Formats: sequence, structure tokens, C-alpha cells
Amino acid sequence: MKRDIRLIALDLDGTTFNSEKIISERTREAIAAAIKKGIVVMPATGRPKNGLPDSFTSIPGIRYALTSNGGAVVDLEEDRIIHGDFVDYETGCRVIDLLLSIDALVEVYHDGICYADRTGYEKTLYIYQHMPEWFKAYVRKSRTPVDDLREQVYSGRLKIEKFLASFDDMALRQQLFERAKKIGNLSVVFGNTFNVEISSATATKGNSLMAFAAKMGIRPDQIMACGDTMNDQTMLAAAGLAVAMGNADEDIKALADYITLSNDEDGVAFAIEKFIL
Repeated sequence: MKRDIRLIALDLDGTTFNSEKIISERTREAIAAAIKKGIVVMPATGRPKNGLPDSFTSIPGIRYALTSNGGAVVDLEEDRIIHGDFVDYETGCRVIDLLLSIDALVEVYHDGICYADRTGYEKTLYIYQHMPEWFKAYVRKSRTPVDDLREQVYSGRLKIEKFLASFDDMALRQQLFERAKKIGNLSVVFGNTFNVEISSATATKGNSLMAFAAKMGIRPDQIMACGDTMNDQTMLAAAGLAVAMGNADEDIKALADYITLSNDEDGVAFAIEKFIL
């Protein structure tokens, strides 16, 4: 079952992380072993650069990361963006107006940092009832609250990698998803069970992964990608070896060349061991 793989792209939440938001020792060891064989292993996530988990980036040899659902690919060693695909100014203004009209945690990703509208930020921590505790802890750690997020976007100073809206009310989430898709020139996807992620139409995990691979001289058939949900769809479609988690959405499993074990059963490690080690 061994394959000629030179690049492994791993989604984080629901894939590399288990349900406790931990990367198991087995998974860390499998990633480290792949790197020792000369394979590039990178997180491919909706998170911004400053939201990348130390438990992943501290593995020796992890240098690159695909962040913001493809809005930016960063060189962690040199602390620079090597590929960026940003939301244009006029579209960004329309999106922020829409997002701030709905009761949600509204965020903008710029230069690896997540800026959160303060009102939604405080509601997430103290009022919203249905957002998971792990997410609230992650928000505290990785978000920078601002008083006027609309002004930040309208200023034109931001290179917007991604917009994110997280919801306590799932009916509002579906409404936002449908309204955002009508704006056009956008990629609008679900990243988990309670959010909507909005980026440039071409800023997908698949497009940015291919752009990075081309820079590295790696062919699509030499790429393995692992994912579980809607924002992984383009990445799995582009990779030569598409691996869906056992816990993945059914439409994601339908795209896969192989369905591994779930994220709570070290599915990423199992796939690396099967096809690489």
C-alpha cells in the first residue's frame, strides 16, 4: 500500500485532533516519522497562524502551514506569508455589513491574527449557551477583540484572509450561510457544527495547497490530504491520495480514495502508517 508521497496536508479539528482537542502521542510519532523520511507535513486548517496548536507546530520539522482555509500559506520558520489569496475591498465591506447584522461572534483574519468584534467576543464568553467550552477557551487564547470591526475593514488596511461567524443559534447560521452565498465572488463553507467561514472564491484549501506544492516542485499525485468536513472538500479533491476520517461527513467520505479510522481512533496515524511507513 506504500505510495510515493512527498507532501501530507492535515486538517486539524475533527481530523488530527481527537474530540478532546489533543494530538495523541501515536499521531505525533507518525507525523515525526514521515518528516524523517523527507516528507513535508503541514497543518491545513481554517485557523489563523496565531491559532495553530503548539502540540502540532512543535514537532521537529514542521515548517509550513496552510491557514485561514487557504487565505494564507505561511513559512513558520521565516514568519512570512508565501502565498496569499485575500478578499477584495468591496466584497469585504459587503460581508462585514452582513455579518454584523446577525447575532454571532464575528471575526476577521489578517496577517495571521484573528480580530473579533468585541460585542460577539463578550457574548461568546459570558452569554452564549451552546458554544463548546473548548471553543471559548480557544477564543480567549487566540482572539484580539476590537471595538469597531467594521471600521477596520472599511479602512482598507486589512489583507483579509477570511471572515468567520460562530453561532449560538443554528437557524441564524443557516440564514447567514445562504445570504453570504448570494454576495458572489466568495467561498462560503461550514468549518464545524456551529460556524460559517467566508473567504475569497479562490481561497480554498485545495487551490492554496496546489499553489504551495507547485512552489515546492511536488506533483498532485505525490500529495496525501486528510480531512473530515466541508472546508476540506477542495483539498481532498485536489490531492492524489484523499483520506477521509471515519467521523467525516458522508459527502466527504464519498470523495475519498480511502476512509481511515476516526479522529478518536488515531485515524491520521493509521493512514500515515498504512501509506507512508
